[in-house]
Amino acid sequence: MVRDRIVPIGIQLAEVRTSEGRGRGVFACEEIAPGTVIEAAPVIILPAKDCPGLDRTVIYEYYFHWDGDPDGEGRGALGLGVLSLCNHSSRPNARVHRNYARLTLDLVATGSIRAGDEVTIDYGCTLWFEPRE
Repeated sequence: MVRDRIVPIGIQLAEVRTSEGRGRGVFACEEIAPGTVIEAAPVIILPAKDCPGLDRTVIYEYYFHWDGDPDGEGRGALGLGVLSLCNHSSRPNARVHRNYARLTLDLVATGSIRAGDEVTIDYGCTLWFEPRE
């Protein structure tokens, strides 16, 4: 087993619940301090050649670009955790960090998040829906 590929599974800081008018969303279970890694979601790397086909499926709404990876451009990454259910906000309280070394998408708090607040991210792309803040 390669030690740097181990992703610790810690205390659950967030859970999936219904977000009013948005479907499912991610909510803080307790107060989360800025800079806290809420989740380090392992990923399935999607080959670039498969992404156009996936863009015509429901997976399009849940996978992330894996650009910048030294092994190749234009690939995708499907996060295997709650982070894939984070809703968009133009005023997000978290961000996604692509951790190429550990093959994870890290959900990191950018500000204080109160218990019960929805954890949101900026999708950083042209939106395919009308955003609800």
